[in-house]
Amino acid sequence: MITHHKDTMLPSKNDGNPRVYSRNDERGSIGIGAMIVFIALILVAAVASTVIIKTAEELQDRAEKTGDDTRDQISGKLIVTDVYVATNADADTDIDTLEVIAKLASGSDATLPTAMSYMVVCDNGAFATDVEDLADDNGDARNPDGTAIADTATIASGEMFRFTVTLTNCDPAAVVGASLPLTLNVEGGGDTRLDLEIESIEIGEKLI
Repeated sequence: MITHHKDTMLPSKNDGNPRVYSRNDERGSIGIGAMIVFIALILVAAVASTVIIKTAEELQDRAEKTGDDTRDQISGKLIVTDVYVATNADADTDIDTLEVIAKLASGSDATLPTAMSYMVVCDNGAFATDVEDLADDNGDARNPDGTAIADTATIASGEMFRFTVTLTNCDPAAVVGASLPLTLNVEGGGDTRLDLEIESIEIGEKLI
């Protein structure tokens, strides 16, 4: 007949000190395995949390940059209120200069005249452009009363000012019936594009 004993005597390296093997040994082994699995789960969770946090920070940075860029594109631009014929010295056949009245869009940062520029594109037999910034040394940016705005003086949001667009390369093309694309740019901001339809070259004629 076979009998089961709760405790079994197992020999140790020292036969003189037998060791008792019991069910408690099995339970201890299972507990160590569970602890290893638990620690592994904690490590995996920590790594996953780090990846999630890093990804969330990158997404937040991108969202903030996109928001800033969008705000600059919308608010950091020029709003043109009027464009007039200023001079037509070439035998009264075409326009030499234009007078533009503009202001910075609401919410724009104060901006230097040197950070603003215009570009006129035309076809005078070949592709041609007139490009210039609104620096004071070119006599461009001025207050509504005609006094010059210094290069170091900023123009605030909503502040009305005026400047001259000089048609040098596009002078021959600025005739009655022509259309001149005018683009205004604010450095780090947005662009404003206008199509100037020339119906008359008389001084003071409004083009928009």
